[in-house]
Amino acid sequence: MTKSRTQSALTTLAQLLLITTFMTLMGCTTTQVITANSKPPVQLQTVISDAERVDVMILPFAPNLETLPESGGDDIPVSAEVRRAESRYLAFHLKDTLERTGNWGIVRVVPSAARHHPLLVSGKILASDGERLTVLVTATDASGRTWLTQTYEDTASKYAYQSVKEDPFQDLYNNIANDLVQQYQTRAVSEISNIKQIAQLAFAADLAPDAFASYLIENRDGTTSIAQAPADNDTILQRVAKIQTQDDLLVDTLDDYYFKFYRDIKPSYDEWRYATYDEAVRLRQLNKQSRNRLLTGAALIAGGIYAGSKSNTWAADAAAAGAVVGGIAAVKGGLDRRKQTEIHEQALQELTQSLGREITPNVLDIEGATVELTGSAEQQYAQWRSMLRTLYQAERGLSQQPLTPQAR
Repeated sequence: MTKSRTQSALTTLAQLLLITTFMTLMGCTTTQVITANSKPPVQLQTVISDAERVDVMILPFAPNLETLPESGGDDIPVSAEVRRAESRYLAFHLKDTLERTGNWGIVRVVPSAARHHPLLVSGKILASDGERLTVLVTATDASGRTWLTQTYEDTASKYAYQSVKEDPFQDLYNNIANDLVQQYQTRAVSEISNIKQIAQLAFAADLAPDAFASYLIENRDGTTSIAQAPADNDTILQRVAKIQTQDDLLVDTLDDYYFKFYRDIKPSYDEWRYATYDEAVRLRQLNKQSRNRLLTGAALIAGGIYAGSKSNTWAADAAAAGAVVGGIAAVKGGLDRRKQTEIHEQALQELTQSLGREITPNVLDIEGATVELTGSAEQQYAQWRSMLRTLYQAERGLSQQPLTPQAR
């Protein structure tokens, strides 16, 4: 009976050793995915007339600072400075991708939303480091109808950083572009024309609500419809069109600001992503190995104690003691891995802080006034919109107020 109990204990210990060894091997196994260049975005083969083209305005992506990962998890810790820089970088790179397809009208990055944008694209950064990028993208037209709301995710490979031909996450941007053009193709020419007219009337209503508010109807479902259309030779609408041309010039100026920001930050951002790619892979591997080692150690210690309590021979006692010692060593190894992880996390924090220090504000000269466009770009755009109302009043001879904007 005693011999049977000892054999049973040794059998149990052997099974535990096999299971924990398999767990350790699985935790140490890694797979590197090698991918070629991304598949190019779809370019429509049919000729698109200017009347059928839709202008696209893209907002800087929401940085989502409240969900930034911190040290100690499987995700890379990211500073608020880097995430704010990414919010503009990602928006402009998407703009560049859409523009290169030739499927759209004017494509610009704007600091804030407005009712008169024919198609407005916004995004939120859900996760971002050198290895993974996840964003939530929403596109809504001037009528208030949503074209898409979808989460996009892409994983970069080491090969992507060895090739300088394109962004490591270009597939993600191409997928967004393809989904948008697919939505565009489902809409009739009459619907596109309706969206553009709503956008024009919304701009006019913002400038002259007394003259144009009745042309649009807000529906119960939150969408906007045209109640009546003004005559083509409407003199007020002609004045509005003239002012909208000046608004377009400011939008171009703001877009140029985002381009300069994109151009200036790209070298540092590329270096940060390349460095964090290795750090991200190592961090997740170390965390996985650390957990497996701790689990292995705990299983060995528990199995050794159990086997020791059931054995009545010197050999079984020695095996049980060996399992306990091995378990303690595995736990210690897991804790050592945790220390290595902390070193990598510290390196990441230094990288993000370094990039944050290189992010500098840009200054624009708008109509003779110096405006600093940093976090207050939205306020500056709102100030410009207020100036346009004054300009409209001056065009109609209803106001003699100066049109010079006030610098912040």
